[in-house]
Amino acid sequence: MASITKEKLIVGYMIRLYCRNNHNCKELCSECKTIKMYALNKLSKCPYGNNKTACKECKTHCYKTEMREKIREVMRYSGPRMIIYYPMCFFRHLIKK
Repeated sequence: MASITKEKLIVGYMIRLYCRNNHNCKELCSECKTIKMYALNKLSKCPYGNNKTACKECKTHCYKTEMREKIREVMRYSGPRMIIYYPMCFFRHLIKK
């Protein structure tokens, strides 16, 4: 699976986990759907393609400030919990670093 495809999968898991635990939704709420669609769109258009680094380490910040803060909030919450809910994704990400 290509790097961008994996990134999209992982960000989807993180947003789903965040929404389920913070907004008490079984399906994504409208706010989280917006964040997910925005993130997936930005990943699709990444100028570095499958050679991309983690977004926070990237020289080119393509997220708008407001959306960058929202995705940071999602990742701060979901990141540490990925080991419980999605252990394989967590360890693959750890090995990649």
